Formats: sequence, C-alpha cells, structure tokens
Amino acid sequence: MLNRMEQDIFKEVGNIGAAHAATALSTLLGQPVEIEVPSAELEHFSTIIDRVGGAEAYTAGALLRFTGDIKASLLFLMPLQDAEKLISQLMQQPFQFFSEHHAIGVSAWEEIGNILIGAYARAISDWLDLSVHVTVPASAFDMVGAILEVALLESTKFGNMAVYIDTRLSSLGNDLNGHLLLLPEADAFAAVFQRLGVEVDG
Repeated sequence: MLNRMEQDIFKEVGNIGAAHAATALSTLLGQPVEIEVPSAELEHFSTIIDRVGGAEAYTAGALLRFTGDIKASLLFLMPLQDAEKLISQLMQQPFQFFSEHHAIGVSAWEEIGNILIGAYARAISDWLDLSVHVTVPASAFDMVGAILEVALLESTKFGNMAVYIDTRLSSLGNDLNGHLLLLPEADAFAAVFQRLGVEVDG
C-alpha cells in the first residue's frame, strides 16, 4: 500500500490532471465541467472491480501506454450510463450505446476519452518532470472484468494492482463517476518517487 505521502503525491497528480481535463471538456461541451479527486490509493484489482461496480458492470474505457522515463498503462473507466450522459451533452440529444446511433456515440466517447486520459498523462509528465511518450488512446465498451483483463495484458503485471484515483465529474447537474487506474511496470514507482526525493519503503 502507499503511505500517506505517496497517496498525497498521486492525489495531487490526479488533481492537476483533473484541472486540465475539466478545462478541455468544458470547451468541448460548451458547458462548465467540474472534476474532483477525493482519493488515491494502491489497490488490488479485486477491490477496484468492486469499487467500479462489479466484474459484470458495463463501462466505457480509454487506455494508453507510457514509455520513456517511466513505463506504465493509464486506464480511465466510466459507468456506461454516465458516459451516455456526457455524450448526450456533446451530441445535444439523448444517446444510448448499442442503439442505432452507437457508432456516432463511440466516436464521441473516443474524443472525450482522449481528452480525459490525455490530460492525466500530461499531468504526470509535466508535474513530475518526466520525459514520456504515449500511445494513441484505445477505447472499449465492455464489462469491467473484460476491460481490466485487457489492461493487464497491455502492462507488465505488477501483482494485479494499480494506483486507483477516484474521479468525480459534475456538469449540467449530472454527477458522474470516473475511475482512473495507473498500472505501472515494476520499477515505475521508483522512478517517480526518486524524482520527488521520496524514500520508498522497503
């Protein structure tokens, strides 16, 4: 588990990424968007699955990979119904996945997902002063368990654990839940904490 200082570091990274994402989403949607980060913790996948709603809960996801000073995957998940609310704002009409307008909604989510996950990637790179290269984000619409399984395949397994950054969005009276996961390679945390002058336990 992360100690208090390490939790604060990742929560601060989350807050900076949230500020970037809120600004970009507000511009995209033409409406104010507020994003807050209540907590950050290193969690086992079984705990994360429960917090996201269970292995069979359908969710919209966006995933990218880091290379460079640190190697890791960054995954953003949002419950399908919450993603539909955001997409409805962007399309200015009601939207549901797996309907006749599914393809248009997928395109809209890809744009939203790129903004969200890209903002957090820039926050990690800029605030920690790390040189990183990122892949183009990939989107998925599936059950939580299936998406997390793919995320594990895209990363080098770190004990089936990830930094879980709780993310809450608010726009036009909609309170939306987001779940940001940082899946590091074995030495990724060491590079981050060394850059910040934090001694890693053990």
